[in-house]
Amino acid sequence: MKALSLKLKKPLRYDQQKIVFGLLFLAPWLIGFVGIFLYSMIDSVIYSLSNVYFLGPSSAVEVAQYIETQGIVGSTFYKLGILFEFVGFDNFVYAWNVHSEYRRVLISSMVESLINLPVILIFSLLIATMLNTKFKGNVLARAIFFLPVILASEAVTIALSQAVDLQALMQGDTAGIFGNFELNGLLIESGFPKEIVDFLVSIVNTIFGIISLAGVQILIFLAGLQSIPTHLYEAAKVEGATPYESFWKITIPMVSPHVITVGIFTIVDSFLKSPVTRLIIQTKDNQQYGVSSAMAWIYFLAVMLLLGIFTYLANKGAFYYDDER
Repeated sequence: MKALSLKLKKPLRYDQQKIVFGLLFLAPWLIGFVGIFLYSMIDSVIYSLSNVYFLGPSSAVEVAQYIETQGIVGSTFYKLGILFEFVGFDNFVYAWNVHSEYRRVLISSMVESLINLPVILIFSLLIATMLNTKFKGNVLARAIFFLPVILASEAVTIALSQAVDLQALMQGDTAGIFGNFELNGLLIESGFPKEIVDFLVSIVNTIFGIISLAGVQILIFLAGLQSIPTHLYEAAKVEGATPYESFWKITIPMVSPHVITVGIFTIVDSFLKSPVTRLIIQTKDNQQYGVSSAMAWIYFLAVMLLLGIFTYLANKGAFYYDDER
């Protein structure tokens, strides 16, 4: 009996402790997901496969009369004041093939995310490496690079939009950073091809957007850089490695697991601020609840596909310092 008691009190191994603590940290999210979000997801699936009619509290006779007057011929069911007409994947087909904007906006958003992803990853890592060095004003520089994240928050954005119309100050939507200097025309008149000029100017115009999107990513990379054991750099320096070699042989492999975290965050963040989200909300406001739900599910599947491909490729190149594999 005593041996059994000692066996039961045997402490958990380190990997088991990590699993327990991980589950504890995930518990609030899991409770919220199962208790709130999962129910809404199931409802959205039902909406996406149906035409939705809001009738309010109605008797069976009133529902039958409404079905007859509307000429509804498909399978129907009534729930909590809502009449559902099952239409299968018609809403998905409509969203992808018939809707005038959805497919174009979705594809352009995905292409933009694919272009911005490597730019943000490289920019964030380089800035984090710079901020990880010791120099005067280090703390201030970190705050400056994180400031756009605060300014881009929902509350600040609403306040600014109500205070002043910033687009009007830039002489139209297409003015951009070089609008007042008419750099486009100057370069074209100098003999540069229009395609190259448009490409270069668009890159420069997106610099401010990249900086505003990279604040959190810089902090993640900075935390990863600070967790690298200093003895690795000391040993490399003793062996005669240059700072350039140390960066490629030590820094890059050691922060590679953080690339996955930063990449996933960047992809999700870019799609949360995508025009597709606004289009889905606009479709819902037009009382096309089934179509808007189908749009949301197509969008969700596209994001999950992109996340899966990125995670698979990033995991293949990731290096884990304490991994024995």
